[in-house]
Amino acid sequence: MQGKRHALTRLGEASSERRVHFRRDANCPVIAHARNREGESRIAVPCWMVNLSEEGCLLTSDHFPPRIIDIYLIIPGLGAKVHGVARTQGEYTVNVRFTAKLTADVINKVARIKTVARQASA
Repeated sequence: MQGKRHALTRLGEASSERRVHFRRDANCPVIAHARNREGESRIAVPCWMVNLSEEGCLLTSDHFPPRIIDIYLIIPGLGAKVHGVARTQGEYTVNVRFTAKLTADVINKVARIKTVARQASA
């Protein structure tokens, strides 16, 4: 008979990380075309990408519709739309999982995007 493996018996063991890909900070504006459960049309939502990995990203905005199903992201400088599925949604955030993994080169390119504040003319 094999003993049960409870969480308490695994405290001393080296635990494997659930996250496979490292999340990089990304502070860039994106346009999310979101579709919720009720509608067939997409709503363009201006939002900020907070972090990014090959598997997904975290978006934040004040204008997300409730109960988002899927999202098309338009990332500046990428030149293509990225399709993703909403894993979780908060009041101001959406955790997006991409349907196709992005390459590390694309992730590094997007993570390097920095916004520059406009100077007020005198």
